Amino acid sequence: MSLDQSNPNRVILCGLPAILACFKHHPRALRELRATREASEGLREVATWMKSQQLPAEVCGSRDVEELAGAAVTACAVTARPVIGLAKISDFVEWRDEGATVVVADNFTDPSDLAAVVRAMAAFGSKRLLLSGTSDTLAFDPILWDESRGALESVRMIRAPALPGLLKLIESTTVIIGLARGMGRRLHEATAVRAPGRHNLILLSPDGVSPSLQPKVEHLFRFPGPVADYPLAAGDSAALLFQWLSHSSKPKPEEGKGFLARKRARKAGKGD
Repeated sequence: MSLDQSNPNRVILCGLPAILACFKHHPRALRELRATREASEGLREVATWMKSQQLPAEVCGSRDVEELAGAAVTACAVTARPVIGLAKISDFVEWRDEGATVVVADNFTDPSDLAAVVRAMAAFGSKRLLLSGTSDTLAFDPILWDESRGALESVRMIRAPALPGLLKLIESTTVIIGLARGMGRRLHEATAVRAPGRHNLILLSPDGVSPSLQPKVEHLFRFPGPVADYPLAAGDSAALLFQWLSHSSKPKPEEGKGFLARKRARKAGKGD
């Protein structure tokens, strides 16, 4: 996969899954398509739409595809991406009303690790990814886009350079859950995270939560794995945390009922 350094918002997608995901979520981002005859069958709808927009969509030899992609692939597409905006307090009000889970990537330097996080987010329906000042340089990294396998098309990236100040402003309405290597509790030992009226923010940090952020973290968990020398990566750990949260955040059938209501429910159950 290649990246035009003269245009930092230009990303080349490789492979049918990534191109089809872009066409589904952001068709206006497409600028050019090249595919071999075999691959073009799966991209017929994409090519037809692009030609209707006066955009080049070519069926060509594998050498021409590889020349544009910079890799041995059978299909690639040039896309133009918008500038990533800054996180605003009003965004968090909207997300809280939606009950949305927001993910913050802090201190990420490996685009493959961040791509795994994006895939986990897409799998569990989380659509907001905040990139701290130490992670936002990966936003247009070709490896991130390649290894996210189209999942990045359903995730909105947002810059959050002043992360400590931002978390301080939202901590009263947000449950901040940290997941880091070598610090915090184990997931299977933790109590359920339930906070009515507040939404979850997951702070992911491969190398440990920064000291400036630790006071803001309400629940801190470590990357799972019994062997300290071979811990899971951030993306794998994020998938386990999403799975755990999806179950732990669900109230029990009797939770939220008063004592008398629970007593009547138990009595009614015995009478059946």
